[in-house]
Amino acid sequence: MSDEHGWYLETVAEGGSLRRVRIGVLPFRVGRRQGLELVLPADSVSKLHAEIYLRGPDLRLRDLGSRNGSFVNRALVEDTTLVEGDVVHFADFEFRVGRSDVTGVGSDAERRSTTVALSRRELPHRFAEGTRELRELLREGQVTMVFQPIVLLARGTVAAYEALGRGRHPQLPESPLELLHIAESIGREAELSRLFRRRAVELSAQRRDLPTVFLNTHPVEFARPGLLESLEELRAIAPQLDLALEIHESVLTRAPAIAELRGLLLERNIALAYDDFGAGQARLLELAEAPPHYLKFDHRFISGLDQAPLAKRRLLQSLLSLARELLVKTVAEGIETAGEARVCAEIGFTHAQGFHVGKPRPIEEV
Repeated sequence: MSDEHGWYLETVAEGGSLRRVRIGVLPFRVGRRQGLELVLPADSVSKLHAEIYLRGPDLRLRDLGSRNGSFVNRALVEDTTLVEGDVVHFADFEFRVGRSDVTGVGSDAERRSTTVALSRRELPHRFAEGTRELRELLREGQVTMVFQPIVLLARGTVAAYEALGRGRHPQLPESPLELLHIAESIGREAELSRLFRRRAVELSAQRRDLPTVFLNTHPVEFARPGLLESLEELRAIAPQLDLALEIHESVLTRAPAIAELRGLLLERNIALAYDDFGAGQARLLELAEAPPHYLKFDHRFISGLDQAPLAKRRLLQSLLSLARELLVKTVAEGIETAGEARVCAEIGFTHAQGFHVGKPRPIEEV
């Protein structure tokens, strides 16, 4: 990169001040892990989230398989060119791409440094628009649920449904991810997660013919009180309903604690499912020490599997073999084609989920 002109990332820090971070050494890596060129110490950011690099004269952004995605001008991207003025999001943290004389960017210390770690006080604002409306949504319970089938691959019959939240406030987005971003900005994400689960059970309780209903959690709930109490409330609403609780694989850092949770869930007749397995670390040790009832493989394993090299199929087969030994049911997430479904059945997946086998629908259509 030329010393005459420099690229930088600009953000609005807490208090409204502008913070500029020079894009110096390339590739310029962004993530939660210490030692990267830009460190964002927030759970929504993956340890190694994305990188900025040069291809010929072009500055480019490449997502590194992050859990919550990288976005340019609000569009989810995997690898794209950056130009001055682009708005970039790493998960829910916003930066603007700028270019100017290096001598005008940041402090002398910043120009000398190749690694910048923003403190929590300096972290860029999360999506904060709509916080008043979000409080109204929580107070009035303005959410609904749709139910996506999980099918038994061997028979093609529906074995379960995953309940997926949708907003119903006229001034807020419907997307649960966007709603959770807003809730995170005011520390109410756990409350929103509980509201989604409660509405799912309220709707499901009206039906006596439903198979297992999968309910989602937010990772922050495992660091705050109230999770088990919220599940007990659900049991009181629908004691007859078969439930499975999904936890993201990023939570699987303390196998003994997860094993304890598994026991507590069983006492309440609730199964345990690990979601997005393989999205980050495979966490095979935790899988062996605290096996779930269901293991949901991330869609990155499944996408294009029928066209993938044999080595990828063999890797999946070895993981599925381990799951079978642990008596764990395996779910292939994100199946979109008949070819993907066929290969998933051939290599040993027990269950499947995705638009090819069934789209999310209101409870009336289930």
